[in-house]
Amino acid sequence: MFKALQHLRWGIVSLVVVLCFLTIENIAAERWEVISELPTRRMDFSTAVVNGEIYLIGGTLLGSRKGPFGMSLVEIYNPENNIWRKGADVPTARAASTTAVIDGRIYVMGGYAGIDNRGENFKVLKTVEVYDPQTDTWERKQDMSLPRALFGAGVVAGKIYAIGGFVHPRGKKPGDPWGIDLVEVYDPATDTWAKRANMLTKRAALGVEIVNDQVYAIGGRGWQQVGNRGGTFVTVIEEYDPKTNRWRKVKNMPDARLSFSTVVVGSKIYLIGGFVWQDRRTKDVLTVDVYNPETDQWGNIPSIPKSFKPFGTEAVNGTIYVFGNTGKFGNFLRVSRYSIPTSAQ
Repeated sequence: MFKALQHLRWGIVSLVVVLCFLTIENIAAERWEVISELPTRRMDFSTAVVNGEIYLIGGTLLGSRKGPFGMSLVEIYNPENNIWRKGADVPTARAASTTAVIDGRIYVMGGYAGIDNRGENFKVLKTVEVYDPQTDTWERKQDMSLPRALFGAGVVAGKIYAIGGFVHPRGKKPGDPWGIDLVEVYDPATDTWAKRANMLTKRAALGVEIVNDQVYAIGGRGWQQVGNRGGTFVTVIEEYDPKTNRWRKVKNMPDARLSFSTVVVGSKIYLIGGFVWQDRRTKDVLTVDVYNPETDQWGNIPSIPKSFKPFGTEAVNGTIYVFGNTGKFGNFLRVSRYSIPTSAQ
């Protein structure tokens, strides 16, 4: 009897130890970690993932909000060994471009460049260039039909869908919205662009993600409004079916924010950071909201680190990597990561 009780006691102790270990492990997993710093202090770069490595392309030196705009720099981050290396410069210097990956090649589209955002030297681009990581070389492709920046893009069935965006004020008529509703599809097999059904809401600086071959256009900035620095914040999310060429509205974002990042892990869309206007000033949003297209519902995971603004976000093997700045004046540029449990993907 004594031995039986002793075995039971040690069994309970072992169970408690295991449960404590699992709890500690889960707590450790349920947090963001700062793991690296960016080699170059820049913002408005674009990102892409090929073979588990993350590519940072173009951008503008941090602090150059009045110009000059546009860089050719390409830096490559390997999450496995936490090492950076340099790639061949993109031929067209640019900031706020959009990327898409097909067959291991990175397509860099649009963006803007120039000396002064109010002067004649400021250009919105329609240039498309593709990078081959295996050869570390660039190739020019067919331009988009319209110069634009701050648009979203996604790949379905080997074709790129370019959605919304910003056009230069010189290309707009009085009263036109800040963002556009244009949707174009690029076929790399023929190197051609074709128009598709317009998005329901005109906007720029939106998130575009693909889940189960459906395209989701998320938030952004819409119609011009005096006193709001270029437009209202849009909370609407619209779903596009490439097979039927039709759009429909789904559930809105939980709140109105801008300069957020989006990324897909598994079958869910993660909406990270951003800012809101409050008392004529910007206020950082630290929450990370999770949208499930299958249920059309929102959830959340732990918030990003305090005062951390995302400039770019990618996911590799179920782990989210956020590239952004910390500190009051953005004096630190860091890489943070968060691993999504397999059961939650």
